[in-house]
Amino acid sequence: MKIPSKTSIRWKMAGTYFVLIVLILGIANLFLLQMLERNYLGERAATSLANANIIATTGQDTLLRSDRNAYYLARDFGTRMGVRVLVLDRRGNIMVDSYDEEWLLGRSLRHQEVKTALTGTGQTGVHRLNSGEMVLYAAVPVLRDKSTAGVVMLVEGLDDLYAALDDIRRQMLLVSLVSGLLAALLSLGLAGLLTKPVKELTEAVRQVSAGHLEQHIPARSSDELGQLAAAFNEMSGRLAEADLLRRRFLADASHELKSPLSSVKALAQSLLETNEQDIGVYREYLADINSEMNRLARIVDHMLQLTRLEEEGPLVKENTAVAGLVEHVLLLLRPRACEGGVALQTDIDPALSWPVHPDLFTGILFNLVDNAIRHTPGGTVTVEAQVKKKDLIVQVADTGEGIPAEDLPHVFDRFYRVDKARSRVTGGTGLGLAVVRQAVHRHGGSIKVTSRPGEGTVFTLVLPGMDYVHTVSCI
Repeated sequence: MKIPSKTSIRWKMAGTYFVLIVLILGIANLFLLQMLERNYLGERAATSLANANIIATTGQDTLLRSDRNAYYLARDFGTRMGVRVLVLDRRGNIMVDSYDEEWLLGRSLRHQEVKTALTGTGQTGVHRLNSGEMVLYAAVPVLRDKSTAGVVMLVEGLDDLYAALDDIRRQMLLVSLVSGLLAALLSLGLAGLLTKPVKELTEAVRQVSAGHLEQHIPARSSDELGQLAAAFNEMSGRLAEADLLRRRFLADASHELKSPLSSVKALAQSLLETNEQDIGVYREYLADINSEMNRLARIVDHMLQLTRLEEEGPLVKENTAVAGLVEHVLLLLRPRACEGGVALQTDIDPALSWPVHPDLFTGILFNLVDNAIRHTPGGTVTVEAQVKKKDLIVQVADTGEGIPAEDLPHVFDRFYRVDKARSRVTGGTGLGLAVVRQAVHRHGGSIKVTSRPGEGTVFTLVLPGMDYVHTVSCI
């Protein structure tokens, strides 16, 4: 089912990148503007303070005089420096104004810069006038006989400085807008590049959920997305393989079950339609029906065993006498061996014990020996067991008809028969060796087969077991 989404992850990532870039640009611009303003004001304040000191030092004998010479001096300095020059007495009252505005003369200034200068220290400060104009005050003391006799105060407009800052701010805003637009486009492209594997994976998962199990997506990198793509491809391949095996198993099982059922139906229908009076004929038909039903029961039993072996949890093992299990299996199969003229032999140390699941291990031996007896008329079947390099090696060898080389790779496949017609005659279901292989795998072991037509077959199974115990029986 497709989950509706108003905003794709691509747009979310692009939006996130864009917001982060715009935020970083905004903070950087604000910090840069503050730094520029601070530096510009610092330079302007230093210059004004130096100029004020020059005026105070140069005109200390003239500035505090009550004649027009003080005004002329202040006006000349103010004109050359581009500032307004005020001269204050030791009480902070204005004595001289380079702009020569008479209404200002005699007024007392209480600015902090003036108070500090009257204590003998120069100071600058930025102020906003009622008109909104930004100005810089720089006040220094006028010294006479090492004492403060007055104050020289420079008043400088800062409109040009803030106009320059405004111009820089507009340029930075324009650059930021262009950068933001490029960042948005790059963010969208980058988000598309990063989310492309996710979109491909989403589409592939959707196809798998729709039943198209074998999907493959490109793993373009070795990062987490590349590893996710590789893991998905592996999972998809296994699902497809499992589905193929399931469908093949169902087809084979249906075919194998249909054969005895068809035989039973044909025999029963013949009995119903015949006018035969001989009870021996009826017994013969019923014997055939019973044989087919037994074959059907064995097929179902083996299918159930395979299902249980595939679904059950961890195997619980216990140290078991191997010779005892082998003797038990041979005892069960000895009547059938006698019917076929097959000699059963063993070569196993009676003291050998091994961690196995007794029931499963008995089933493995039973299937292998039973299979050997059915394919060794008049021959010999030998069961051997020994320990090599901490592994239990069990061999079931016969001197029977052998298996053609082209059939050897398939003998453990489900419903595979080397000779299909003969197998049905001998009661084979085509599942016995598949059950054996699954049971061996449950023990963590492996099994292989070697054979030569006309000389016999050897099944060799290897069971690992670090906790192998060799017991010595006491008599």
